[in-house]
Amino acid sequence: MSQKNHKMTDGKLLQTDKKYAQLKLKQKEKIAEWMFQATRDYYTKNYTFPNDRQIEKVVNIVYEKIEEAEIWVPYGEVLRHYKSKRSAINRRVRKELNEKEENRNEKVCFMNMCMVQDDKGNVLALDKVNDSYTGTTFPGGHVEQNEIFQKSIIREVWEETGLTIESPKLCGLYHWHEDGVHSVIMLYKAEKFIGELKSSEEGQVYWIPLEELKTRELATGMKYVLQILGADQVNECYMHLESEGYVGDLY
Repeated sequence: MSQKNHKMTDGKLLQTDKKYAQLKLKQKEKIAEWMFQATRDYYTKNYTFPNDRQIEKVVNIVYEKIEEAEIWVPYGEVLRHYKSKRSAINRRVRKELNEKEENRNEKVCFMNMCMVQDDKGNVLALDKVNDSYTGTTFPGGHVEQNEIFQKSIIREVWEETGLTIESPKLCGLYHWHEDGVHSVIMLYKAEKFIGELKSSEEGQVYWIPLEELKTRELATGMKYVLQILGADQVNECYMHLESEGYVGDLY
């Protein structure tokens, strides 16, 4: 490689007749990508973009790649070009990181359900009747915005049964994806409660032996819920869609 009209200082090419604009298109594209990568790496490490005093740290990394690729252009030209494209590079980095963050996010609907047990081996059953989710199930519902999970299940049980449960224990999760939403039901057990049992518009509530409940016409997914609540080694069920409908995998 000819070094005519070139001056090297501290390993950097400072003088040459060649300007950045005279580089070939493919060379410019490579350098543009290196500038983007170096800026992104700096931001990922420092959680901020390089300021005026830190720009050379990024340009030094870029210039090392330029030298490795044997692209002959002065350091000062690269530095000036980076400064001129700095805002656009920062926008591109921010856009890519935002897109990655969006891909990690998903819409989630939190719900809950509680198996309330008395000291006689009975569980509190609810015959759900007022929506598409029908059959025999346990009391529960949706977690409201900004609501504490434990407070939510206490509220739901009280609204549907008239009983106030104490110290509900989280035992597992039952969840699925549908229409772009990840629905998650938190499954609880409770053995302490106060109040007088009464039904609500959600359906009739009553005490029933656990084994007898299993013989009733259960609401969708209840067989998996009972497996989770009845076995210490199983604490999660994920429902996935098959040709015959939703099928649960236990973990």
